[in-house]
Amino acid sequence: MTWTHRAAALLLPGGDRGRPHGRGGPPLGGRWPRPRRGPRALLGVLLALAACLALSAPTGAAHAEAAATSLDNPGFETGDLTGWTATGTAFTQAVTDEPGWGWGCCFNHAGRYHLWGYRGGGDTAVGTLTSQTFTLGGTGVVSLLVSGGRNIDHLYVALTTPTGTVLHKATGSEDEAYRRVIWDARAHLGQAVRITVVDDVSGGWGHINLDDIRIGVDAPGTGQPPTGELAAHWSFDEGAGAATTERVSRSADPISYVFNDAVYKPDSDPLWEPDDPAAGVLSGALLFDGYSTWVTRDAPRLAVSTEALTVEAWVAPRAFEWGDGGKPSAIVNQHDQDANQGFSLGVGRHGGWVFGVGTGDAWRQVSAPAASALRAGEWAHLTATFDPAGGAMRLYLNGVSVGEAPVPTGARMSPAATSLLIGRHNQPVIVNGVFAVNMFNGLIDEVKIHNRALGPAEIAAGHSAALDTFADRTIPRADMAMDRGRYDGDRYRPGYHFTAPNHWMNEPHAPIQVDGRYHLFYQHNPHGPYWHNISWGHAVSEDLVHWRDLPMAMVPTAGSPAPDGVWSGSATVDENGDPVLFFTAGNDSVRPNQATGLARPADPDDPDLTEWIMHPTPVTVQQPDLDVGPGRKVRYGDFRDPYVWKEGDTWFQLMGSGVQTTEGADVGGTALLYTSTNLTDWTYVGPLAVGDVNAHPATGQVWELPTFLPIGRDAQGRQRNALLINPAFSSPSEHANKYVWYWVGTWDAEARRWTPDHTEPRLLDYGDHFTGPSGTVDASGRSLLFSITQDRRTEQAHYDAGWAHNAGLPVRLTTRPDGDLGVAPVAEVERLHADGAPLVRIDRPTDLATVNQRLAGVRGDMLHIRLEMSRGSASSFGLDVLRSPGDEERTRLFYDRASGRFGVDRTRSGNNSSSWTDLGVQSGPLRLEGNRLVLDVFVDRSMVEAFANGHKSITTRAYPHRTDSLGLRVWGEGAKVHSMTVWEMTPMTE
Repeated sequence: MTWTHRAAALLLPGGDRGRPHGRGGPPLGGRWPRPRRGPRALLGVLLALAACLALSAPTGAAHAEAAATSLDNPGFETGDLTGWTATGTAFTQAVTDEPGWGWGCCFNHAGRYHLWGYRGGGDTAVGTLTSQTFTLGGTGVVSLLVSGGRNIDHLYVALTTPTGTVLHKATGSEDEAYRRVIWDARAHLGQAVRITVVDDVSGGWGHINLDDIRIGVDAPGTGQPPTGELAAHWSFDEGAGAATTERVSRSADPISYVFNDAVYKPDSDPLWEPDDPAAGVLSGALLFDGYSTWVTRDAPRLAVSTEALTVEAWVAPRAFEWGDGGKPSAIVNQHDQDANQGFSLGVGRHGGWVFGVGTGDAWRQVSAPAASALRAGEWAHLTATFDPAGGAMRLYLNGVSVGEAPVPTGARMSPAATSLLIGRHNQPVIVNGVFAVNMFNGLIDEVKIHNRALGPAEIAAGHSAALDTFADRTIPRADMAMDRGRYDGDRYRPGYHFTAPNHWMNEPHAPIQVDGRYHLFYQHNPHGPYWHNISWGHAVSEDLVHWRDLPMAMVPTAGSPAPDGVWSGSATVDENGDPVLFFTAGNDSVRPNQATGLARPADPDDPDLTEWIMHPTPVTVQQPDLDVGPGRKVRYGDFRDPYVWKEGDTWFQLMGSGVQTTEGADVGGTALLYTSTNLTDWTYVGPLAVGDVNAHPATGQVWELPTFLPIGRDAQGRQRNALLINPAFSSPSEHANKYVWYWVGTWDAEARRWTPDHTEPRLLDYGDHFTGPSGTVDASGRSLLFSITQDRRTEQAHYDAGWAHNAGLPVRLTTRPDGDLGVAPVAEVERLHADGAPLVRIDRPTDLATVNQRLAGVRGDMLHIRLEMSRGSASSFGLDVLRSPGDEERTRLFYDRASGRFGVDRTRSGNNSSSWTDLGVQSGPLRLEGNRLVLDVFVDRSMVEAFANGHKSITTRAYPHRTDSLGLRVWGEGAKVHSMTVWEMTPMTE
């Protein structure tokens, strides 16, 4: 690559978003959420470098070298018409950041803003819009995004002279989705020109849309039919930047990526693999993150043969999608399957891959057999041919034929007038209104499109030539471990609470200590920050607070008990002392689709327990006639989250479910008890406990994640246990995803009977964010509890941030002197304290004013505060964290004397990305001991955890708008501080 082309690749403005096309129609409706993309930075530098690009142009070089190109506001990224002059009313209010047109989606515009003529005045308004005059420079090529109505004489965008003579013009195609128009204006290099938009149509489709005008950047000849058999070749050898150069046309294509224009962190490049000489042609590939990364080439800039075609690519999938809508995850596609147009190469569930071509009359497809399925984490060379003359479509894996399907000899591909996308489906399914699925997750390199069907010998030779570039002719290892560094600088992502390395996590589960190491698993979607494609993530620690990421432990697998999801569970040890995992096996082909699966380590002597092998069949399956009491029946189909432990020679298993009357009325959630002597054959005992959803609606119709932990013995020597559950609801509920309820009681293992001390459920945590309990007893006999902290952000915030949710700190459960459950953070959290002296240490009774003077210089969002206060004469008192200097923002922890409640006031916390508009006040009862409130408070960016008197906790979130909301303050006139220490905390990663 020459310097000129590399500069263009690095600086080229972004193209369209690649969303499905839609049609114009009804009046303006609602908005379709989409990823935000702001204006491209460095535009001035780009324009200056554009002249350098022209040095490689075949004509007009002397003109380009001398010319200066300057078009103000070429993509309307000022959010208004700055730099443009409007007449009439068609365009005066037309600049918008709307992603879709209300009755459809999406514009696929570049940047954040664009000019939508319909918004300016509907179809009836008329008018003109004119740019300032500028000198045409660079390559002499002008390209722009155009859509809207079709009328080349009265509704168009034009390149004109200053006096209005039209040099080039384009109209819409009665489609709101943008298409790129390219004008070769080299004959006017060095001349004064301007852009003019005309709307002189007042009937249906009487509007036109415009965005992303690129002056002198694209290479001459772009978009013309190729003269050779190689239509396109993306080598992905840039190694940096948000664009990649296609080698045949020598023009750059934008790489969409969530952090090109980041919302919550500094901007950063897409994920490029480092150069590796041993990797040959696969050195420096592009890593597609599974939800936000794709390459776009506008339809007019690529012409491929309709008579025959070969598509090839090297791919290394990191994980496989579920396959929403029956659609594969696109590797490279330019198609409209509904219209039987274009072509698509993609990978489906469990690694199956498929090539399709539309011939107008039909969509023709060839699929690889199961034996040729792709393997996660391994490079594969895929080649697909469309060969009507030979009567077939064929697939080749690593140069070897693996699949074939017939094609009529007279068939021809029907071209699709949509963008070519690499890594993203042309017609994706949209999840949660924001996330386009059917996207590729992993490495892609060496994408080539040929204008003929290569023969078997050519394909084998091409693969052999690639092998020649590898060390020892061995396909290199695909190293694409998730890099936590992509989130550096995120102001809300916790630093010392456990987070998944990338994307989505919900409950951490199956904690277990083996040979001195703690293993933690968690629900994980490796494709993006949304719930879907659930697998088991895995991390290991030697001290419960510093964690090291390991490969995913289990993923949905064809032919296993869990082809559709590996959902929550637990861990125990077998008769040999080796660890065993129990999980909810998701299989949508049977009912219920939930059963208990079992997995064992492939190598029990591996200290990291990296690889796990599923037992071939479920070990516990719900029966519809389970005895749950007279006049009652089990909720058949709700059967999940096994919790397994061993006492003596017996293993016990709890399964979350629900109970109904025989008439179908809900009674409440339940934890169903089973026993086994060998871990694979289980005997049903009955419900350990049954809830009362009518008396206590917040406990749910179903119990999930039942956790049963010993908390000591009473004076009579009886075993005391706590039962903790996560409520689930059969319909939307205000109580969903907010609480963990518990009961304390006496457990008799021999009688298989648990007797609770109280019928009233009790909250462990008052903060509305603490859910998903899972526990273990470690080697020292401690009962440890893990949880998920709901982040309660909008789906758009999840997209923009790139991650969702995190774990709470591990806590220890004990029995208090009053018989209730005690909860406190594990002592190991002190290992997270930064080296050196604490930021503040007060070890004697001190008035609040003096304490606040000491706190005035403390600023931080990764802190541990240990505070002991007495109420004195104060009616309420407590601690403010994440406080701005003027108290505009703060999160307030408080104790209210009159009500005897411990709580959090988030009315000033800030909700920069929260899905809740009213953060409110949450609290619960707490009895002070000696009028003292003893707090352990952990602030970790958006995370606040507070443990009070070893009895109750508050887990909450704050998303301050202000960057100076970093202070601390004690408050409560009449109260007194007896001691206070503030430590800075260090990250959880080793």
